[in-house]
Parts: sequence; structure tokens; C-alpha cells
Amino acid sequence: MKWCGVMHPGPPLALAIIACFLQRYFCESRWDKEEGLKPRPETYGYKAFSGEGFVMQCNKPQSTGLCQRLYNITSSSEEADWSRAEGETNRDRDFLRDDGAVTGRGNALWFSTVTAKDSGKYTCHTGGMVIHFYVEVLERASLGCRDTEENRVTLVLGKGGRIPCPGIKCQTQRSEVTWYKDARPVCEIQEKRTISVVDRYTLLLGTVYVSDATLYFCDYTYEDNGIPWTVRRSVNVSVIPADTTDPPQITYPHGNKEGVELGEPHNLSCQVQFGFQRTFDPVVQWWISSHSNHEGMMKLMEMEAQQVRERSIEEFEFTVTRTAQIPEVTQLHLDSTFTCLAQNSVGNSSVTIRLIRKSADDKEYDAFVSYVPSSSSEEVGGRGRGVREEPLEVLLPRVLEGQWGYRLFLLERDLLPGGAYAEDVVCAIRSSRRLVCVLSPDYLASTCLFELETGIRALQQDPHLRLILIWTSPNPSSPSTTSPSTTSPKPSIPSTTSPNPSNPSPSTTSPNPSPSTTSPNPNPSPRITSPNPSPSPSTTSPTSSRPLSLPLSHTLGLVASASPLPPLVRRAIRVLPALHWTPQDQGRMITSSNSGSRFWRSLHKAMPAQSGTGTDT
Repeated sequence: MKWCGVMHPGPPLALAIIACFLQRYFCESRWDKEEGLKPRPETYGYKAFSGEGFVMQCNKPQSTGLCQRLYNITSSSEEADWSRAEGETNRDRDFLRDDGAVTGRGNALWFSTVTAKDSGKYTCHTGGMVIHFYVEVLERASLGCRDTEENRVTLVLGKGGRIPCPGIKCQTQRSEVTWYKDARPVCEIQEKRTISVVDRYTLLLGTVYVSDATLYFCDYTYEDNGIPWTVRRSVNVSVIPADTTDPPQITYPHGNKEGVELGEPHNLSCQVQFGFQRTFDPVVQWWISSHSNHEGMMKLMEMEAQQVRERSIEEFEFTVTRTAQIPEVTQLHLDSTFTCLAQNSVGNSSVTIRLIRKSADDKEYDAFVSYVPSSSSEEVGGRGRGVREEPLEVLLPRVLEGQWGYRLFLLERDLLPGGAYAEDVVCAIRSSRRLVCVLSPDYLASTCLFELETGIRALQQDPHLRLILIWTSPNPSSPSTTSPSTTSPKPSIPSTTSPNPSNPSPSTTSPNPSPSTTSPNPNPSPRITSPNPSPSPSTTSPTSSRPLSLPLSHTLGLVASASPLPPLVRRAIRVLPALHWTPQDQGRMITSSNSGSRFWRSLHKAMPAQSGTGTDT
């Protein structure tokens, strides 16, 4: 190329200089390609904020107003070769962390949470291009103004939502804000749903969906010292349902009883479904109420910690399970009720259950006790000279449950609210081994007669059921335990209308055939033959609730004549053995040192055999 240095005057000199320049350019360009050198790199800048997510793609930043994706997720991470300059050396890929804090995704570099130590110069090589990026990680306090917008936003499912770009108000010189949902620009999403930018920097969602719970980016640009800078802020959006308007729903226990074994441990489990609440503070508790304690006080049980399980966001609900442990089941637990109480800020719900002793015959109760509550008590032996008489319906639970260990069903105590009276009575009698009826004139004139008639019909269907009749009249002419088959205990008795008045009453063949109830009388009583063999409840119409007192005040021998009792009940009262209670029996109960009166001995014999002491006869 010596000719390039020869001096020629005039236009030939100019042409020679141009030719020399072009030749040198093409020669050097060809040499560069042969040696594998790359064109002069481009340089851009990003500003991110500590604690936020950050992403930059191996390409020049998107221009404002263009509907382009933030990065190409379909690209292979091998197509973008990233390195970071540290001092005088470049470390290829060493800054990519094994913990996933910095990863390659498509043609982009992802920072799950960017920090100040991520500031520096990054270089990417892709498709014959070399691009330099300066990344400056700032603290929010460095903005120089109060940044009130958070980088975490919670939206309510099915409602409208606003997502502001954080820190935008602190920038005086900036371009328009460009929004991205993950990699997709908002302009691309607008074709399918109502979403727009309002107030120049706030993203407005017409309806919030489950899929809106993701990471959003907002970009705005400015130029400083010839380098175009992109400020990239991220907003982490979560979606929650609206707060529930319903109280909690108890899904377990399902029924009102649980089978247990005496002397064994037992766990009470309560499972409750709570609707979503932003301030979620569920309460699930087990309470015990002992009926042996006449005050009926409820006591909080010792419980394990609550277990909370969350369901999917579409049916955003919480299931809370709370367990209370009974180390050893005793008779006291069988005499108690257990209530699971669940509560949230809307309201509460509860379920009450009883523990029943597991048995071979699947009977829940030892006896169903039917009675009309007494209105008063008297002194035995005259005013001021005797002990105060307690009604038999008070003494029976105290003796049979408290001393003898039987499990009784008492209507006023054990009938759970919300059920149908007639159906619950039938179910309770069929779940009992004995039906104990405390008879009096008031009883036979009350709706309690329905319980007696139901028991007589159940007696015909269940060979294991026994009927125990107890007369409580102080009248000397009342029936005695020694002559249950005489007509003296049944003079003139008020009654309800028979369900089948036109049907004749079948007569019994003998006062003492095969036994149908356990009785102190050595002569067994006949089983009653019903004119209507249907096992359905008695047609005596009970009211919706059993009366606690009756307007009648007559004694057994001074009862006004009324329409006859149902034939089935009349025959049962005439032929079945019965016990006779007198006030003098009150203080003569069976103890370790006292064999007790004839009434208590006969009653004890008529009750079913205790578990492990013999068979039920």
C-alpha cells in the first residue's frame, strides 16, 4: 500500500485518500470477522430497588409505546451468555447462584430478590451481539421523597383492583409507564379483558381473577450522561376472596353421641370449616357439662393445639381441627355432655354430644324414665317431726345413676333441642333396656301417657325391653306390689281417647303367663297382645313439648270419670306387675350396711344386670 503515501497534487490526491480509506476499512472488517471479534457493544442502564424482584433480558430495553414482551421465555437459556465484571476480571456465569436467587430464564436474567450486592456491570452475548448493562440497586429511602406505594398489593377476588407503580411520584422527569404482567405487556392482555392504565401510572383491573396473583413490572425511562436508564419496579400481587358473611360450620361430629369403653382413654375430635377472613382468628373449644353437678356449670377441657388446613383459593376456606383427650372414661363422663364451640367474627355454632357405653346389644341407655314432675315436697312423719320428702323422680336418677351406675335417659335433661318430640321419644325408648314409668293420676292425664303407650308397643317388637311400673299414690287403696293383677289399682282413671274406639279390646287369657317385664312379684306377668301390631308410635297425640305441671290435683281413688284409656294401656296397667312407692322408702335405700326397703330391693332386681356381673334377664 505504498501508493497510499505518494503525494499527488489536485483532485487525484483526494481520490487517492478516499480509496486508501475504503481499502483500509474493508481490510480491517474482513480481519475482524476472520479473528472472531464482535462489533462495538451497546450500553444500557437499569435501576432496581432492594428487596424487589428484578429481570433483564439479553436485548436492548423495550421502547416506550411498543407492545413487546419483557423477555422471551421460549428462548433457551443457552442462547444468552451472561457474565459480570468485578474489578479488572470478568467471571462467566459464576454469579449465577445455586440457591435460585439469580437464574437464567429464557433470554433473561432473573433475580428473585435483588440486593445492593447485585449492583454492577453485566454483559450478555447473544446472536453476534454484545450488550453491556449497568445495574444500580437503590434503597427506597434514597428516592428523596416519601414513597407511599407498596410493592405488595392484595386484591379481592371478583372485585375491581388497582395496582400503582411504586415510587413513580418521586421522579420529576420520566417517560410514560409501561406495565407488564410477568412477561406479557398489558397492551397484549387488553384484547381479552378489561385492564387499563389510569392516572398515567396506575394499572386498573376491571375484575380480579385467580390468575392475577403474580408478579407485575412497571417501567419508565430517562437519560443520564448519554446512557438510557430504565427504572424497573416490581409489584407482587396476591388475590384473596371477600371476607365471609357466614359463621363457622361444624362438619364433625356428625351425630349427637359417641361410643366409648369405661376405663379406656378417648379422644374428642371437632372439625370445623371456616370461611375466609383477612383477619383470621378462629376459635374451636371443647366444653364439658356434668349433670351430676346440679349447677350444670360448663368447664373448658384441656385440648391440643388447633390444626389449620387451607384449601384452594377458588374455595378459599380453612378447616380447623381441635382435639380434647379424656385419659380414662368414667361414669361421670357418661353422665355429662360435651359441646364443641366454634366461633369467628361473624358468629358461632356448636354441637353437643354424649358418650355412650359400648354394649353387645347396641342399647345406649339402661333405662328411659318417664314421669310428671312433682310440684312440691312434704315432710314424712308430719310437720316439723320428720324428714323432708323428695319426689321419686329426683331420687331415681340419684340412686340409679349416682349409686348403682346405670345410664338413664331423662326427657327434660337429655332431649336435645331442635328435634321432633314424638320421634325422639320413640328413638330413646328403643335405645333403652328398661322403660320405668312413675305412675300417678296426673301422669295418666298428661301427654306422658304417650311415652307409656310407645313403650308398650316397643315391648311387643323388642324381646329385650322390659317395662317397670311404679305407683306413687299415697292412697291406701292404691295398688300394691303383692297383687299386681287385681283391679284395685285401677278404679276410675282419666284417659285420652283411644286411637281405635270401635275396635274391641282383646282379653288376656291369664294374669300370669310368660313374663314381659322384670318384677319383684314372683308370678311373671303376661305379655300384652295389641289390637294393632304396628310398631309405630302411639296415636295418643302429644303436644310439641311435655308439660312440667298439670292442673289436676286428685288422688288415684278420687278421679273424675272420663273417656276410657286406650285399650292397650288399660290392659297393661291391669295385668303387668308394679312396684309401689311410699314416702317411708325414701330413707331406706340399699347401702353397704343396709339391705334397703322392699321397694329398692325389687327395683334393683328389675334393672338390667351391670356389665360384667351377669346377663340381662
